[in-house]
Amino acid sequence: MQTLLKQTRAYGLIKTEEARGGLSHAYLLLFDDARNLRSALKTFIKLFFNCSEENTSEEKRRSGLIDSETFSDCLFFPEDGKKFMVEDAERITEESVLKPVEGEKKAFVISGFDFATPAAQNKLLKLLEEPPEGVVFLLGACTAYPVLPTVLSRVKTIEVSPFETAEIESCLARNYGGRYEMNDYELCAAASGGSLGMAQDMLDSGAYKELVGDAFSLCLSTPATLPKIVKKVGDTKRKKELLSLLRILFRDALLLKTASLQTGNASLLQNLSLKSEISRLQTLAKTYSLPALVFAQEAISKAEKEITFNAYFPQCVELLVASVQAKGK
Repeated sequence: MQTLLKQTRAYGLIKTEEARGGLSHAYLLLFDDARNLRSALKTFIKLFFNCSEENTSEEKRRSGLIDSETFSDCLFFPEDGKKFMVEDAERITEESVLKPVEGEKKAFVISGFDFATPAAQNKLLKLLEEPPEGVVFLLGACTAYPVLPTVLSRVKTIEVSPFETAEIESCLARNYGGRYEMNDYELCAAASGGSLGMAQDMLDSGAYKELVGDAFSLCLSTPATLPKIVKKVGDTKRKKELLSLLRILFRDALLLKTASLQTGNASLLQNLSLKSEISRLQTLAKTYSLPALVFAQEAISKAEKEITFNAYFPQCVELLVASVQAKGK
């Protein structure tokens, strides 16, 4: 995970600011991966304490203490598994006036800030605007929507972009070793939408196998069978993953369709995300017209935006597939 994060533009920006001595006193790290958000914050906060590379025994010591959340000058909130509340903000206010123990800097790391209550966020406003000397804040959230505008105006927002499918696939293979087949890593990485945590959750639960089947069922449905299939898959808890898989399937089908129109263009086939599903992808490519496959990407983007704002998922996914079908089979 640290390897992936250290290659991101977000990490590079803060590292550059640290090297130039221009770190801000408050950052909001946007990282759409609830499972790994707290771990990501630890990777970033190490830049503030010059222990990100662990080149010396002292750097290794500080880094290890941050990982275990026992470094006296770096306090983590809230307790793991809980929401950030007014009581947490009050404790930070009290702690912020105490001098650092080991150096000249004291950091407060707040994970899951998108779940913080408005009252708790408001309680931090004065500190975020005028913190005591040497005090820095690193807030972490999966999305900025629930964060108050007054908070956003007082922090510097840094966003970690979604990872590439190949990066997630490689990371899964390193972390899980031979516990799964490479095809399994490929499928979970493709369905993750760029989130390592989503890929890990699908792999651990085995949900990816059913998701792939559901995605193909939707894509290969007819106007007559679509409502029944939507009724079956519409209550899934993995809405983002299903939409990500639909995007991948239609994209791979588009590549196959394009390759068939350009005889001998084998290079296009190398770019398939789900090479292990070549047979069903070929069926999908034959089922839809080229304009329909191109339009599918636009339709999925629209559906993803609607889901972000709590649209009714079954209706949303039915309209999505029906609109692609209407473009021509």
